Parts: sequence; structure tokens; C-alpha cells
Amino acid sequence: MFLSYVVWLLVALTGCNHEADALLERAEGFLPAQQDSAELCLNSIEQPQQLNDAQRALYGLLRTIVDNRRGNAIESDSLIKESYDYFLDASDEGQTSDPKLLRRYAQICYYMACYYSFCDSTQLCEQLLKQSVQCSERCEDWHTCYVAYTELAMVSRLNNPEYATQQALKALQIYQKVKDDKENEVLILGEIAACYLSAEDAENALQYYHQGYELAEKTKFHDSKNELCTGIATSYLYLGDYWRALQYAKLAMETADSVALVPTKQVLAQCYFACDSLDQAKEVLVTIPCDSDDYVSKYLKFRDLSEIAIQKKDFDSLYAYVDSAYECLENRFSHAQREMEVTQTDSITKVVESEQVQEESERNKGLWIAIGLCLLLIAALIIYGVMKYRKRDEADQLKELQLQQQVIQKNALNQTLLQKHLLEKLEHISQFPENERERVAEATWHEYERLINDSDDNFVQRLRQQHTEFKEADIQLCMLVRQKVINAVIGNIY
Repeated sequence: MFLSYVVWLLVALTGCNHEADALLERAEGFLPAQQDSAELCLNSIEQPQQLNDAQRALYGLLRTIVDNRRGNAIESDSLIKESYDYFLDASDEGQTSDPKLLRRYAQICYYMACYYSFCDSTQLCEQLLKQSVQCSERCEDWHTCYVAYTELAMVSRLNNPEYATQQALKALQIYQKVKDDKENEVLILGEIAACYLSAEDAENALQYYHQGYELAEKTKFHDSKNELCTGIATSYLYLGDYWRALQYAKLAMETADSVALVPTKQVLAQCYFACDSLDQAKEVLVTIPCDSDDYVSKYLKFRDLSEIAIQKKDFDSLYAYVDSAYECLENRFSHAQREMEVTQTDSITKVVESEQVQEESERNKGLWIAIGLCLLLIAALIIYGVMKYRKRDEADQLKELQLQQQVIQKNALNQTLLQKHLLEKLEHISQFPENERERVAEATWHEYERLINDSDDNFVQRLRQQHTEFKEADIQLCMLVRQKVINAVIGNIY
């Protein structure tokens, strides 16, 4: 009786595994085009937690693909991380010759990269995307290949727009082989245009933005219409065609959702300002909703309002806007400093934990070695060496701390001298003839920028690279804030 029960149980489990394999294979065959049918197959698996490792890994991958096709961002690694670890090991880190396994590894690399992109881990994201591209090309999974190239262009656009443009063009070239989804073609064209715009090539950007917009209209794909219209408006602003820029900015407002509302209104306000419609620009800016932690958007809002106040000679409002912009900058720097401190604390904690684990391992080894007089002698020598190393390490740490304090004092002194140097220079400008003042002031600011770069790890150079939208006046204000110049002195300068 007992033997019959065991046999029946084994047959039942084997049947369940075969049924799960069939459902997973069918779901994989439906993707990426028929996500509804794929989701129906996955939902038919009643207890996914009872699947074996291979089935659970494939289930996690397919569920992630379906959710992503539904437009859901990959915000958690609880499901995908287990699948990634399995396929990483099963594919021998992408070195397998099995095309099916290689295709699954390429796909899981892409979606794991999407998760790291959501977490702002750009370096890990780029590494996984490059691995996904390499593996998908080997197994000729062209869909995964072109979406990985597109994502790679997106994450590298700000830091390296030329490289990003090359990746986006490769994505379009590979898409032409399959042409499996017109919506993806629209996204690729928009990404190519965005890369060109980041490289300040507005003419090429405008060409691809128009191609994407026309295709979106033809295929009735309206999800990207706001982004495309905003990009077209920005391109026309670069080219000086302010009237057309305004028309497309208004068109973008018609399709702006809650996520795109702030950047769309910023572009619309810039278009109104470029067309000398200051009142309309102000009306748009004051209605921009800014989250409490969105310091960049709030700064851009008050910066543009300050420029409008200057044009209208509304000096009462100007002081309030400048103070608000200055407060945003202070909050942004404070927030960045707090994030840096948290990162440093986490790093120190990991180092301490690692040292504790290492020390515990050494102690455990010492217990095994402590057998007999010879082993006791060896243990004593080890302890002596460790103590000597610790004393030397403490001395090195004390020396490093002293050097850091000297650097801090030196930086404080340099900061004071730089402030004094700038203020003296600006006071002497008024003594120059009127036609020479602007040239002398510009040279003074350039000299001040060079001195700050030399003393503060190329701060201004990095600021220009990371915030290409800042104007020269914004850069100058950031330099004053970085040097901790008080508000009263800043008001006298401006």
C-alpha cells in the first residue's frame, strides 16, 4: 500500500513538471508579440514556487518580459535576480553554444540592466547591456539585440552623446532586419534624435524627430507623441525658429501626462520667452508643479522667472526669484552631500564587516592550529604580526587624518583668497572705460573659473558637462555659491 502511494506521488509530480514545461514553452513562443496569450499561459501555472530551478528561472524571465511589455518599470530585483543567477551559471557566463540558452541569457541580461538603470547604477547597466548585445548577436535574437542597443544609447546619452548616437543608429539598422514592432521603431527614431540633440546637432535631431512623429501619427502610437513634440520644439529653439518651436510645444502640452508635465511646460515657457511673450512665459512657469525634492526643476523654474523679471525690470520680484533659485541650489548641494555621506558610510560599513569576517576567520583558523607547542608558537607569531600591523595601520590612519586636515585648512584658505581676489577684481572694473568693462569682466570670470578648477578638482568643468542647460550667468552663480559667498555680496555683484 505504501509503495503504491509513493509511485502514484512520483507520477503526479512528473506529470506536473511536464505540464509546466509545456506552458512555459508556449508562453515563450508567444513573446514578444502576443503578451496576452503568454500571460494566460503563465497564469495557468498554479503554484510557481513549487517549480524546479530551471522552470522557476524561465518563469521569472517570461513574467518580467510580460510586465515590461505592459509598460511596468522593473523596480524590484526579487523575481529577476534569481533568474539572472541561474542563467548566468547555466550559460557559463554567456559562453555556451546552446542557442536557446544563450538567447535566454541575453534577454535576462537586458532586463537586469533595465533594473539597474532604474536604480541609477549606470556602470552595471552598461556592462549588462553590452553582454546582452554580444550574446543576442551570436544567437541572432535580433529583437533583444536592437532593444539592448537602444537602452545602451539611452543610458550613455548624457555622458557620451557621440557614442550613444552610434548605438542608437545600430539599433535602427538591426531593427530593419526584423521590423517586428512599429512602436519600437518610433522609440528608436526618438532616441536617435535625442542623442543628436545631446550632441548639439539640432538639424539631424530634427530630421529623426520628424520621422518618428510621422510614423507615430501613421500607426496611431500616441504614447511617444509628447516626447517627440517636445524634442522637435527644443530642436527648433536651437535653430532659432522660435515660432515653429512654440507650435510644437503647444502640441506637446496636449498629450503631456503627469510625468512629462514639468519638462513640457519648461520647454513651452522657453518658447514663449524666445518669442518675447514674457507674460505668457510667466503664466506657464508659475503653474509648474515642483516636488519638494525636485531641486533641479525648481531651480530652472525660478531661474527663468528671474530672467523674465529682468526683462520686465520687475526688481521686487527679481530678488524673491533669485533667493528662491539660490535656496534650490543650496538644497541640491546639501542633498548631494547627504547622499555622498550615506554612500561613504555604507562603504565603511562594508569594509568593517569584511574585516570582522576576516578576523573571525583568522581566529577560527588559530583554534585549529593551536595543537601542541609548535602550533602555539606559530599562533603567537601570528598574533604578534597582527598587532604590529594594527599599530602600523593606526599610525598610517593618523597620518592620513592629519593630511586631510591640512588639505581642508588649505582649501579654506584658498577659498577665502579666491573670494577676496574676485571681489577686488570686480570693484576695479568700474574704473575701466564703459566699452572695456564687459571684456574685463569676462576675463575676470574666466580667471576665477580657472582658479576654482585648479583648487576644487575641476568643479566648474564638471558642472558644465553635467548641466549643459546652464547659462553663463548660472555657472557664475554656482561658482559663488560653491565658494560660500554670502547673499549680500552676491546681490552687490549682480
